[in-house]
This record gives sequence, structure tokens and C-alpha cells, in this order.
Amino acid sequence: MSRIGRTSGAGRWFVPGAMAPVLALTLVAIADEPAPKASAEKSAADTAVAERGPFELAVSAKGAFEPVEYAVVEFRPESWAQPLEIKRVAPHGAMVNAGDPLVEFDAEKLDRAIADLKVDLAVGDKALEIVRKDVAAAESLHPIELAEAERQARVAAEDMARFLAVDRVAAEEQARFTVRAAEERLKYAREELEQLERMYKDKDLTEETEEMILQRTRFDVVQAEQSLKRIMENSEETLLLGIPRREIEVRRAAEKGAITLEKAKATLPMQLMQKKLALAKQEHERAESLRRLAELEADRAAATLRSPRAGMVYYGRFREGTWSTAAVVAKVIVGQPALPAELDFTVLDPARLQFRAKIEEKDLHLLATGLAGRIEPTGYPEADVPATLGPFLPVPRDAAFEGVFAVAAREGGPKLLPGMTGAVRCVVAKRPEAVTVPSGCVFRDDDGSRYVFAIDGDGKPAKKPVKAGLASGGRTEILEGLAAGDRVRTSKP
Repeated sequence: MSRIGRTSGAGRWFVPGAMAPVLALTLVAIADEPAPKASAEKSAADTAVAERGPFELAVSAKGAFEPVEYAVVEFRPESWAQPLEIKRVAPHGAMVNAGDPLVEFDAEKLDRAIADLKVDLAVGDKALEIVRKDVAAAESLHPIELAEAERQARVAAEDMARFLAVDRVAAEEQARFTVRAAEERLKYAREELEQLERMYKDKDLTEETEEMILQRTRFDVVQAEQSLKRIMENSEETLLLGIPRREIEVRRAAEKGAITLEKAKATLPMQLMQKKLALAKQEHERAESLRRLAELEADRAAATLRSPRAGMVYYGRFREGTWSTAAVVAKVIVGQPALPAELDFTVLDPARLQFRAKIEEKDLHLLATGLAGRIEPTGYPEADVPATLGPFLPVPRDAAFEGVFAVAAREGGPKLLPGMTGAVRCVVAKRPEAVTVPSGCVFRDDDGSRYVFAIDGDGKPAKKPVKAGLASGGRTEILEGLAAGDRVRTSKP
């Protein structure tokens, strides 16, 4: 039948007006015709037949072989954190005995670090001894220094009090008295000169001795005048400058003494404590240096990793079925430096293996300890390796569940090694004669019971309870309620 007048819209049709009546009559005629054949075919398509035959339920999972017994050998330096050059290393897959070296590092850098640290410790011991003596001296000097500060403050206060009460007045009186004494000496000198001049005035001639006396007396007068002038200047300076300045000095000395005393009281204990803390710090640093020296010496002793047991050497560490071999292989190069903490080795018994598989959650209800299975190694697909599921804890990990199977290797079989992969298959149930229907024909009621819609003799569906068993491959085992050959609906009517 060809489509007429289809528009650009999907599923939409345009029928010309002249053809509309004809098409309508045709559709009505088709609708009025009986279609018993089509109904019968549809009914057959909606039903299924219960069949009797072999039924098997199995659980399959992928996984990897791993060792049962192994020892991880690692070098985790206590203090050393720099790369070390690799001198020798056992090959990956080599067989070794207990005590055989796995990897040997060049420890020259470690030896130098140990020697340098020993020198630093010797120097630090002398410095620590000096600090200890300094603290002991400070403890002895502390009361002496405090007493000296108290004495100096007391002396300064006493000096100020003495100056204000006695020395200032005495200094002023002494300055004034000095001027007065000078004035008196000048007065005496002038009077003496006048008397001598009157005494020799009436004589016409003066004897040489008398002239000498007059000259000396006149000089004494001049000298007394000059002395008075100087003394008056000094007295004025003392009264106007010297005494006030001296008062400022004694007052400041008293203030400084008091402040120095308070400072000594406040700071001397803190200075002593500071010295003690510095001593404690140096003692702590020495203890840390001794600890680091012990760690470096332990690192030096462990610079050669030895096997703790006999077995096969694997590069890397085994974790949950996977190996870190590739990461270690990239770093284990003789003659090249490497960080010891990044190199792990595993020594294992290759004859004792187990198989770790990741199991889907839908299969958990089928698993139990002791469940037997067969492993098909990826590298040997024709091999048949018996396995038994060990104690199983259904705890999810990365959206899956792990099961560990004990492996029973056969004589003459392939040589299996840890890290190889494969698939395990466990037959949970096997029935030679079981009645099954497609799983879509079995429905569940609200109370959890199972039922089907069975077809009776009139071809009508009727709800019928059944006892369902296991399901596998899209079919469900019917234990009760149906017999082979019974027909059921594949959907609800």
C-alpha cells in the first residue's frame, strides 16, 4: 500500500478531499469484518507452556590468583628521606632463601650524614655545658644583683635627701662666704697700703726697703681685687648653675636608682627563666639529635633488605587481588637513585594459591561456605582447576562482593602464579527433570506468594498460586501448582 500526501511531520498524513469518502468506506468495511485468526495468533503469543527438562543454576565471577602465604619486605627509613642509589637487586620472579638480599643500597650519603651529626653533637655538648654553667652562675648572681640594685637605689635616695637637707644650704653659704672672705682680704690689703703710704709720706727720701714694701703691698691689693672678682664670678656660677644642676643630678640619680631596682625585680627572674628555657631547648635539641642519630644508624643497618623467608620474589605489594609491580619495576634500576620508601617486595610461596573473585550482589543469596566450583584460568582456557569457597562475609566493596576460593592444583596441570586472572563457576543447583516456565509468567502477590495465570479448557486465564523454586537463564522452576504442558499467560490479563 503506498502512502498518499505525506507531510513533513513524522507520522502525519494528508488525504485529498476527493479520496476521503472512499477511504472512510474502506476503513469501515475493514472494521466490520471478523478477525478470528488474528485473535487466535495474539492469544498464542501471550501464553507459554510449562516445560520439563534439565535445569541448572550457576554463579560465575571473574577474579585473580593470589598467594596464601607471603611476606612483604619494605624499607621505611625512620629518619632518612633522600633517594639512595641501588647497587644490587634480586630479579622479579627469582627464588630466594631466608636471609638472601633482595635489594642493596649505596649507603655513602647515609654514612656522611651520620658523621656530620656526630660532629654537631660534639659541638653541641660543649655549648650545652657552657649554658648549664651560665644558668648556675645566674642563679647565684640573681640575689646579689638584686641586693646591689637595692643598695644603689637606697644610696641615691640618701644622697638626694642629704643634698636637699644639708649640702645645698652649705654650698650656698660657702659660695657667699668665699665672696665675703675675698672682700675682707681686699679691704685688709687696701688698709695696709694706706697706712704704709701715710707712714712714708713725710720723708723726702725713701729707703730702698720701704719702696719694696710699698710695691708688694700695692700688688697685694691688685691681687685681692682680681681674686675677689674671680671669686664673685665663681660664686655666682655656683649659686645660679652649679647648685641647681647638682640638685637635678641627685634627683635623677634617685629616680634612676628606683627605676633600676624595679626593673631588676621584674627582669632578673625573667632573665633567669629565659636562660633556663634556653638550656631546656638545647637539651631537647640534643635529645632529638641523639634520636635522629639512632634512627640514621638503624636506617644504615637496614640499607640492605633481606628476605624473611624462602620463596619467589615479586616486585611490589599485593593488595586485594592486585599488584603494584609496574610502579616498582619503573624505579628498581641498578645505578639509579630511588626513594627507599617507594620500593616494596613480596616473597611468596608459589605452590599455595587462592582465588579472589568479585561476585555480583544478585548472587549473594546463592553463596555459602564450602560451595564447590571450577576455575578457568585466562591463560589456560582448557584447564580445569577445582576450587572451594572459603568463609564469606557479605560486605560490599566498590559495588561488589569479594569471595576467596581455596584452590586445589592438579598434578601435571598448568603452572599458575599469583596475579594471573580467570573466572570461577559454581553450580548451585542441577535438576535433570524440572518443570519451568519463563520467569515473566510468574507474578508476586502483596504477601509475597507467587502465582500464574493458567489457561483453562475454555482458553480463559485464571489466577493460580504456585510454589516457585530457583531462577536461571530467564526461566523459573515451578515446584508445585503446574505440570508439564500447562499453558500460562506471559502477562497479566
